[in-house]
Order: sequence, then C-alpha cells, then structure tokens
Amino acid sequence: MRTIFLILAIFILSSCAQPQVSLPDYSNVLTDKERKIQNQMFADSWLNTYVSLSEIGTSILFNASDLCLEEDRIYSLGMNLANEHSAYEMIRSEINESLNLGSKLKVVSMGDSSPAYKAGIFKGDEILEIDNNEITQGTGAYDSYVSMIDRQNIDTYRIKVLRNAEIKTIKVQSEQRCRFNFFIDLDNDTFNAFANGEYMVFSLRMAKWLLMDDIGAAIVFAHELAHNANHHVDDKIQNASAGALVGLLFGLYVGFPGDMMEIGQSIGATSFSIEYENEADYLSMYILAQSGYDLDKAVNFWRKFAIEVPGSIYSTGGTHPSTAERYVRMESTIKEIKEKIKNGDKLTPNY
Repeated sequence: MRTIFLILAIFILSSCAQPQVSLPDYSNVLTDKERKIQNQMFADSWLNTYVSLSEIGTSILFNASDLCLEEDRIYSLGMNLANEHSAYEMIRSEINESLNLGSKLKVVSMGDSSPAYKAGIFKGDEILEIDNNEITQGTGAYDSYVSMIDRQNIDTYRIKVLRNAEIKTIKVQSEQRCRFNFFIDLDNDTFNAFANGEYMVFSLRMAKWLLMDDIGAAIVFAHELAHNANHHVDDKIQNASAGALVGLLFGLYVGFPGDMMEIGQSIGATSFSIEYENEADYLSMYILAQSGYDLDKAVNFWRKFAIEVPGSIYSTGGTHPSTAERYVRMESTIKEIKEKIKNGDKLTPNY
C-alpha cells in the first residue's frame, strides 16, 4: 500500500507544471545584505514616527496635568531617554546606529512644553550627572535616572550633559504632568490605538497615518489619555466582574455555569463602551484646548478617519460610536469650550 502511494505521489508531482525560465544567478550574500538595508529602513521609519509622536504627546501630558486626577500626576523633566539597551530587540542595532547610542543615556525627544526643553536641554545630549550624582551606565541607566527624580514634589536639578564633546551644566525645574506613558509597537499592519490604564499604545501604522496631520496625532493621543485619566479600563474590569457574577448565578440556575459566566463577563466588559468613547472624545477636546491647539482644525479629523475606515461611518451597536456621531459631538464640545473661553471660565469638563 505504501509503495502504491509513493508511486502515485511521484506521478502527480511529475505531472505538475514547472517554471520554464532560466533565472540569473542568485546570491545569498547579497540577500543578507539587502535584509540589513531593509531592516535599517524599517527601524528608521519607526524611530522617526516615535520621535514625532513623542514630542506631541510629551507636551500634552504637561499641558493637561490638571485634567488628570491628583493621584495621577507626577513631577517630571520631560525627557525621553535611551541608550544601547533601550530599543526593541528586533531593531535595536539599527536604532543604536541611527542615534549613535552607547552606554550613556541620550535625550531622544522632548515636547516643547517640557521643563527640559524650556531650560535648554537639546536632543542628542548625553546625561552624565544629576546634582553631582553620576548616572549608572549600561542596562541600569534608566532606572538610575528615575531614582534621582522626585516624582511627588517639585524640585530644581543641576543636570550635567555631554554635548558635542563639551560638558555643560543646566538647571531644570520639574513640573507636573499626567503620569501615563506611551509607546509605539512594531505592528505596521494593524490600524489601532488603545489605552490599557497605564499606557497609551499605538500601532506603527496608526501612528504614521496620524502624523500626516499633527492635530490628528494630538487628537488620538488626547483621546487615549482621556480613557486613562477617566479610569475607563478600571471601570470595564469592574463591569466584567459584575457581569461574570450575574452570569454565574444564572448559569447555576439553568445548569451551564461556565458558559453563562463567560457570556456575562463579555457583556459586562462591553457595557457602556460607546458612552466611554464619547466621554473620552469629550475630554480630549479640553485636553487639546489646554494644549493650545486650534479646535477649528480638529473638527475635520473624524471625516478623514471615515475615509480611511469607511465602515465606521454607519457603525451601530458596536463598541464605538459612528464617525458621523463623533463629528457632530465634537462640534458641540468645541462650541461649549469656546463659550467658556469667551466668558473667562476655567477650561474644565462639565462632569
């Protein structure tokens, strides 16, 4: 039987059509070289995207500090730092080459509202000491830096930096910002951004598209920040737990406790999802207003998004409102904010 099967397989394979062209000689060495070129290009694409988004986002975190709860504010200098151990492993060597990173922490980006920027720190400065305390080099460099900054109280720091082979000492006074951080992953296929309660997370593809228009990047950054500032993730976890309990009790009654618990948990987790999105959109406009953005330019964002994701125009019954609804709600919020500015009122949401 096995012999017959083998003969049959050989017959089928020999009957298959085969390419007829005689291709030029192929070099694995050149292929490996080309892989390195392409990976460097991808790494630089991620780096340029990160630097641009981080400059926008860092400024927003400082400008919007009073829109975060008191327990969600920290004091910071506003420098985004890296050394040779910081980047994603997949593109680490390429990032290190592009930024000329070594064992010392180097300033990769700052927002123009950050204390470090206003004090005269430059991108590319290497951080050597803080208040005469040398920063550890290597894998523990960032932790060493963080340990020297008082996150709970305002303070002034004497920072020694290396800039173009010259050592400078610069005084920087910390300021409050929202504590939440952000990152861009390496996903260049998924069009997505989300908040997880601690971070604002952007896929590379989403971030690159947003940066085609600076205010688009600011809107989505502010929207995800609003989710974290309003503790929506905590609310969803609580709702999921409540739904799971209800599902379990019902499941015990009908005889399917496991299945009903899972269904209840899913229903609970998505409860008020659209309302949370609307609330985040609402707060994001206040965040942008406090960050100095022209809100009249912001209103067209959802129309641009609808062109990119046309299914969102008529979306109903899902986890997000339609782009049409979001556009109209944004117009109403902008009108509310302008009225407060006109009356000299504080720019805080009407909760």
